[in-house]
Amino acid sequence: MDGSFYLIIIVSLYLQSCFSVWAAMDSCYDEDENPSSCMPKFENIAFNRTVIASNVCGFPLEEYCMQTGSTRSCHTCDASDPVLSHNTNLLTDFNRNEDPTWWQSQSMFYGIQHPNSVNLTLHLGKAFVITYIRLKFYTSRPESFAIYKRTEEDGPWIPYQYYSASCEKTYDKAARGYIRPGEDERTALCTDEFSDISPLTGGNVAFSTLEGRPSAYNFDQSVVLQEWVTATDLLISLDRLNTFGDEFFKDAKVLRSYFYAISDFSVGGRCKCNGHGSECVEGESGNLVCACQHHTVGEDCQRCHPFYQDRPWARATGDSANQCLKCNCSGRSDECVFDMEQYRSTGSGGRCLNCRKDHYRMSPEDVCLPCNCNFNGSVSLQCDQTGSCVCKEGVTGEKCDTCLPGFHSLGPGGCRPCRCSSAGSVGYCSPTGGHCYCKPNVEGQSCDRCKPGFFYLQQGNPAGCQACFCFGHSSACSSSSHYRALDISSDFLEGKVSETTRCELRFPRSFSLIANGVALVIFLSFDLSPPEKFLGGQLHSYGQLLIIQFTSEIVELLPEQVTLILQGSGLTLTADISPCPVVDLPPGLTPRSSFKVRYINVLRLYNPKYKEIAGVSLASASITTDAESPPAPWVEFCSCPVGFMGQFCEQCSPGFTREQPGRGRLSACVPCNCHNHGTCHSETGVCDCSDFSTGLTCELCLDGYYGNALIGTPGDCQQCPCPDHTSCAQIAGTGQVVCTNCPAGQTGTRCQMCEDGYYGDPLGQSGPIRPCVRCECNGNVDFNALGFCDHVTGRCLKCLGHTEGDRCERCQEGFYGDALNQTAFVKCRPCRCHPGGTLGLVNECHPQTGDCLCLSHVTERDCSSCEVGFFNLQPGVGCERCKCNPIGSSSPACNPATGQCVCRTGVEGWLCETCPCNCDPMGSMSMQCHGNGTCHCRPGFVGYKCDKCEMNYFHSRATHQCKECPDCYGLIKKQVKSVLRKISKLCSDSQTVLNLLCTCSLTLTNPTLIMLDFPLQHPRLFEVHFLLANPHMALLRILLGNNGCALEKKDIRFNDLLCCVPVPSDRSLTL
Repeated sequence: MDGSFYLIIIVSLYLQSCFSVWAAMDSCYDEDENPSSCMPKFENIAFNRTVIASNVCGFPLEEYCMQTGSTRSCHTCDASDPVLSHNTNLLTDFNRNEDPTWWQSQSMFYGIQHPNSVNLTLHLGKAFVITYIRLKFYTSRPESFAIYKRTEEDGPWIPYQYYSASCEKTYDKAARGYIRPGEDERTALCTDEFSDISPLTGGNVAFSTLEGRPSAYNFDQSVVLQEWVTATDLLISLDRLNTFGDEFFKDAKVLRSYFYAISDFSVGGRCKCNGHGSECVEGESGNLVCACQHHTVGEDCQRCHPFYQDRPWARATGDSANQCLKCNCSGRSDECVFDMEQYRSTGSGGRCLNCRKDHYRMSPEDVCLPCNCNFNGSVSLQCDQTGSCVCKEGVTGEKCDTCLPGFHSLGPGGCRPCRCSSAGSVGYCSPTGGHCYCKPNVEGQSCDRCKPGFFYLQQGNPAGCQACFCFGHSSACSSSSHYRALDISSDFLEGKVSETTRCELRFPRSFSLIANGVALVIFLSFDLSPPEKFLGGQLHSYGQLLIIQFTSEIVELLPEQVTLILQGSGLTLTADISPCPVVDLPPGLTPRSSFKVRYINVLRLYNPKYKEIAGVSLASASITTDAESPPAPWVEFCSCPVGFMGQFCEQCSPGFTREQPGRGRLSACVPCNCHNHGTCHSETGVCDCSDFSTGLTCELCLDGYYGNALIGTPGDCQQCPCPDHTSCAQIAGTGQVVCTNCPAGQTGTRCQMCEDGYYGDPLGQSGPIRPCVRCECNGNVDFNALGFCDHVTGRCLKCLGHTEGDRCERCQEGFYGDALNQTAFVKCRPCRCHPGGTLGLVNECHPQTGDCLCLSHVTERDCSSCEVGFFNLQPGVGCERCKCNPIGSSSPACNPATGQCVCRTGVEGWLCETCPCNCDPMGSMSMQCHGNGTCHCRPGFVGYKCDKCEMNYFHSRATHQCKECPDCYGLIKKQVKSVLRKISKLCSDSQTVLNLLCTCSLTLTNPTLIMLDFPLQHPRLFEVHFLLANPHMALLRILLGNNGCALEKKDIRFNDLLCCVPVPSDRSLTL
């Protein structure tokens, strides 16, 4: 982390401490609604703003090189290419460290260097409070650059900060200067801290506007610093590039590597509202202005509202909101101005002007009060001396602010009369909007039309309109214009007109006696059934009244309740109805009680008291040409949906039928689903199919026909192209027709071939017609397998059990047996000829016997064994002859694998050609002897069979070993050595050696002398072996040569040995 990053953190903490009071305020009023200092949110005010640069690379296209340490990479800048451009919009876009974008100037190759500067100008549009300015360079930071500001549009540029490694030379400023208390805090300082060429990329420079300003901690009271942090425009002047000095040589690549590049230009600040606004908004002219509070106005809330001039304007601080105070004109005026002299003398600077218009007062001494005449309801806004206003027509109230009943919507023309339908509305309309209060089934602004699903608007209907019946199939209906009113009436008495009324006396309930003015009343129960004209369908009386009137001489006998029983459509409904007194009786008629009910279908009336029915009437309608009869608007005319017909949608249209046939006319009508192959019954829905279709909905083709009857065209079903026109089916997607009921043994889309297990040519496609017959494969196939025989020729294709042939009648090559035998283990078995003994292939044998063709001297069925007298079966060679020794072996046969012959007793060897070694087990190193029959002896043993002890050794019976004799026998050894020395001296003469003849005589009993291995072929070297027959003696082996004599076996008993060696006459040998 470099020093610039530390600076950013310090600046951020520093500024937060300076504005800690304001930063916490997000409202210009506290919780008690008292004014408080407020300010807009702190943000990067440069984000996505336009920066104007005096120089940008890519005009024209140019090459530049990046220096990153010891490497240099070159690229292209093209201002017209969005990918290769580095325009100023990349200064204030979203900054991503991992994928930076940057603005870039032209390089030094185009003359970009001191004294030529590159300027970046940021127009903020209004005054802002600047906290910090941060630049992040994509190349190395400049050697010299400066920051300037303006506090008003088109004002002078004021130095803000200088950065230079040569402060005094470039800006005439001391490096790292500071401001002392009491000095001008609006002085721009210069620092060389951030002007080094390192880092080559990513260097930060952050300028804090209050850093090093002594009054920063007393900011609210420092007007100088308040003006110092204010700016409307910012300018970055890049004055001198940082270089390594190599530009002196004017190398083009070097010059192209020096340029200005900035990846991020951010400015931390707030919209300046002087503590009287918490946000800035777009003004009328499109510029940014403060949303002023505290009764302030202006772009920066820099002045008080015209009628809030009671004290001078002041900037809000952390201690006081300094809100503008309203002038105290006591209601006499709405105009005032600030008067400083008045403020100084009285503490109130608001000087009031004239008493405003449209006010009144009772007397000159009273304060002016507003007339408050309603602008719309008053003829004039000026009221009289009492405050009463002159109202327009339909308007009332002291201030003319209320509509009279029957009027609404107070407006410039006064109140408008209500336009509500008396039949569809209740009460007066709303006095504010003129909204009519409609009855439940009525709608419209004037309540003049029925809601959808209702008709027949009438004033006497509490709901306004009655619901459409239409058997529940439609909610759209209207009043029919073809019907006239008709009254169905009767007195329910027998003999009257043509109807008859049955009256049934049930049982007495109670009795009442009237004497001397007191009546005796018998309470009886009557069950009355109406005449035929009251029965049946009464759709023309839907929603109308059924009126039942009773009369009696005694008022007390009039019924208090009547039970009405309604029956129809399989339902029975019972209703208890109470009377409505008839008050308009003609003179002379007795009192009556009337019972009214909305009528559907009446069956009978029941009343438990004795009285006389005065009459029963039912409102109805009929189609008539009698113009004197009033219209019957209660008869509906339904607008039927698709599928329904009739005045009341009581019928199904042609092509439709009942969804639930059992429900009759109440059931919905659905389209006939006959797929255009017939018609259906309008009530039952049963289809009458044609076009060779069938099914409940003609959805299938008849048996023997194929196609898709669901398509709905006359040719949907076609006759099946199958034998005897049997059934078939059409495959979806391909349209292929396949016969589904072929004769036995036949298959195929047209039954044109034989099915699995059959063969023939049923349609004669390859010649004469041959019916399909079952394939004959001698039981050597899987009858459940597909395609086990050719469906035309009958040839078996999938023979099992290693059989083959057109009928699976023989064994496959490599197998032998009887293919026609039904016993599994007798059927074809593999040849399995031995691969080493077979002359031919391993699976080549006699098809019946299984005998393989064997090599020479090889036998057995599978050629797996050698003949007697042969062994070592080898592929391609056969067997090798045993070659057993005829004398040593007991049989000409040998082991067939190893060739070991069967030897006679005492004979050994693979071929029985050797005798046994018979080495002494105690004296031999092993039981195996040398080729000459001598055994390999242990130390101390000698002899061909290692069965004797060596000289100077004796046999120990305890250990059965040859042990060395006691030390006294060592004297003999010394003598031997002496003799050997003399022999050695004698042997030095070559002539002596050549003519030497040695004879020895033994004083022992039965002495023996044997001379062995006399090498005549080598005249200068010979061996002499002395073998002593006495077992207590040893072998003396003397090697003589032209270089002397060597004694291998030195131990000898010279007392028992006398050896004479004849020598030439001039030589003698003494032993």
